[in-house]
Amino acid sequence: MSPDAITLLVRNVGELVTCDPARGEAPGVVRGAAVAAAGERIAYAGDESGLRGLAMADGVVEVDAAGMAVVPGFVDCHTHAVWLGDRAEEYARRAAGAGYEEIAAAGGGIAATIAATAPADTATLVAAARPRLARMIAAGTTTVEIKTGYGLALDAELRQLDATAALGDDPSLPATVATYLPLHGVPPGDRRSFLDEVCDVGLRQAGARARFVDAFCEAGAWTVAECERMLTAAASHGLRPKLHADQRSHSGGAMLAARHHAVSADHLEHATDADLQALAAAGTVGVLLPGAALVLGGPPPPGRRLLEAGATVAIATDCNPGTCWSESMPLMVSLAVATSGLTPAQALLAATRGGAAGLALDDRGVLRAGMRCDLALLSTSRWLDIAYHLGGPVVAAVIRGGRMVGPAPVTA
Repeated sequence: MSPDAITLLVRNVGELVTCDPARGEAPGVVRGAAVAAAGERIAYAGDESGLRGLAMADGVVEVDAAGMAVVPGFVDCHTHAVWLGDRAEEYARRAAGAGYEEIAAAGGGIAATIAATAPADTATLVAAARPRLARMIAAGTTTVEIKTGYGLALDAELRQLDATAALGDDPSLPATVATYLPLHGVPPGDRRSFLDEVCDVGLRQAGARARFVDAFCEAGAWTVAECERMLTAAASHGLRPKLHADQRSHSGGAMLAARHHAVSADHLEHATDADLQALAAAGTVGVLLPGAALVLGGPPPPGRRLLEAGATVAIATDCNPGTCWSESMPLMVSLAVATSGLTPAQALLAATRGGAAGLALDDRGVLRAGMRCDLALLSTSRWLDIAYHLGGPVVAAVIRGGRMVGPAPVTA
């Protein structure tokens, strides 16, 4: 069989949302369309009439989209999806008026999740996270970044990285990208010695398992100077920088991310216009986390301001047990439109092409020949319903790497 033979064909697409800038006005919609894949890659995406002349493999899988819309698989570029334990009581306390810092000072927050997660072996971590990732792919997410940060001790952090790899090897779940987040919770002992170990040993060992390194640069967490030391050390271990920046206060994290040409700076609720302009000049993606901003009751994410500064914008769930337990990228698209000043088209681009940029991935987030065949087949004929139907079940089926995940109308 020719390696270019079509193995998957999606026909009768009402609105094919390519997110391809070459297709004109965003988000690059083609009506009456089809997608053909050869293995994991898209061989054709466009008007259905363009299928003529393509060689079909024996046993090609043909999917009838029945006039429904098709979009790129969502790329969720900021999550903490591997955890054990429960923080529902904290959620109730915040609703009753307790602040984030007050809860953390009483032993809650990140420290509570570390206590529950750090002792677990890799198999237990995988078992706990698998249902979350199953809900993610059911909602259209085909690639998800997962951070460590609930271990503190190096061996516990490495087990979280191993769990992330194991989850990504499961073809029924999203592909995974691992980020080492050692500066998340604060250790109970000498923080300088802890940072020494991270820089001297942790980065070296994590470098073989992770793609990125990250830090929580925030008052009450890690200072700009501490984060900068780690980011500088990480460069020699092949770990590209990301940063939690200016979430709870104007900490200086965005400017630090810009100085280090970080792949992304995430949260940014307290970033100034000068900060956002610096990120744009550095080529750093601004990642909006509208679910976390809503739960914590802070300023809305600066989506419109990031675009006006000229920055690339991404949207992610921040899926975590304390401040945003949500696996739904469609919900985040809705919230970004409602709270962050984005249009539906801008929000969809941020959840697909922008998310891929936030992970330095150039092979997904856009539907065109040569890209990964990662698709979400919608349950509606209008792609706008992703934003319009707030938290609704807008995804009917998912294709990851040219293979159907879950049921769909299929004919041989």
